Amino acid sequence: MAAETNNMRTDSERKRRLQVAADLSDETLTAFVLAAADDRAAQVIADRRTSPLPAEFFDEFFDALAPEPTPALIDAAARLRQSVRRDN
Repeated sequence: MAAETNNMRTDSERKRRLQVAADLSDETLTAFVLAAADDRAAQVIADRRTSPLPAEFFDEFFDALAPEPTPALIDAAARLRQSVRRDN
């Protein structure tokens, strides 16, 4: 993967705080900021690719699909569970 440059501007207090945290983590400022930004990006993407459902709705939905699950339904439910986050 080719390295690219991304210039950012910040105020001195934020830069100082980030530098202190990077030093305490024994990382460069760049590595620290990129790791934090990458973690946040992964979370935002995951959150947007899932739909929270109340547990009762989730359970009633699958119960209503078929009294006895068919192999196709079991497979579809497994795929859906990978992309839907249940709220308890």
